[in-house]
Amino acid sequence: MALCRTLITVFVFVSHIVDASHSYNSFRDTFGLGALEVEHEEYKDRNANFHRRQQEVLDHNARNLSWKMAVNRFSDHSDAELRAMLGYKRVGGRWGGAPSGTSSFIEQHQDHNETIDTSRLASEVDYRTTLQKSAAWVRNQGACGSCWAVAATGALEMHAEKSHGFGQKLSHQQLVDCTPNPRHCGGTGGCDGATAELAFQFAREKGISAEDAYQSSDGSCNTKAPAAFKIGRFVRLPENKGSHLLHALATHGPVVVSADGSGWFSYSSGVFSGCNKDSVVNHAILGVGYGNDPESKKDYWTIRNSWGADWGEKGFIRVERHAQDDAYCGVDNKPKDGVGCDDAPASVPVCGMCGITADSAYPSIKQSRNPVHRTSVRSKVSIGRTARIL
Repeated sequence: MALCRTLITVFVFVSHIVDASHSYNSFRDTFGLGALEVEHEEYKDRNANFHRRQQEVLDHNARNLSWKMAVNRFSDHSDAELRAMLGYKRVGGRWGGAPSGTSSFIEQHQDHNETIDTSRLASEVDYRTTLQKSAAWVRNQGACGSCWAVAATGALEMHAEKSHGFGQKLSHQQLVDCTPNPRHCGGTGGCDGATAELAFQFAREKGISAEDAYQSSDGSCNTKAPAAFKIGRFVRLPENKGSHLLHALATHGPVVVSADGSGWFSYSSGVFSGCNKDSVVNHAILGVGYGNDPESKKDYWTIRNSWGADWGEKGFIRVERHAQDDAYCGVDNKPKDGVGCDDAPASVPVCGMCGITADSAYPSIKQSRNPVHRTSVRSKVSIGRTARIL
């Protein structure tokens, strides 16, 4: 399985959530899936999937937990199809050295055991309110396993707006087409998977194009596309350190994180707390803040997903956040699922709900002294001298 590889069949998605009492035929009509012969094996299988998940939604919501489920466009998918939408694994370089001749993966400059004081940080951070332009660009990764590229592109866009005052859509397709992945980290590259840090490294070395400036008709890398900007460096946070993630969100900006997204498909609203401590981290997404839910009294991370704005809370999910770094830790027993780098170990520790603090990174962009608010940048800008933290 490759990183975030989605369905081979491309479904037509619409911004509706079906009431759990509707029939399967109504479900297919709502989501524009077309007619299937009732006696066809595919119809029988999908109908069974739909009714099973419909009952799961009803049973879950009757428990009155901190989050709600809904019947949505994923409800008739097979388990294999849903697994194919995931697959993000640990970034390259966490296991062994960098590929020869590259500087993609840097040694740790900060003590992994260092304690960060979070007591003076803001009680709530939400970049959807301060970076309203770039935060609103919720993408749908569609039938390509590109969650890593979507998450990295979102981080680059939001950090650029935060540091320089302009909002410009960047090309995640360029990252999919052009990012090399020689050690098969997260997959074999492109739609078959890679990692956000490989994407950041590409943006550091080659730059990244504006969305409307990158064109590629056959899926091959367009090496002549003009770069909107480069980043100087990127930051990798210590593994399984929620305090470092909290500090980064409060003081630097959005952070690409990874998590076990296996239980997220039917998520509708609220603070998700449905993962066991032992989790298979398999999905790359973008952390855009944190806060506390007054209804459930739970602290949470605010996460932007790559399944479209019709999923979850307008494309976002709130995931339970624990106060202590070691408060919710387990083991990922399948780090090569998805796939991990060639030298991945048999198991790795993971912490946080759904392992969400296990693996985090963000681009570090030098703050402009006089931010200019504009919607596009035509010239190539080299941004930032920064420290990298592993």
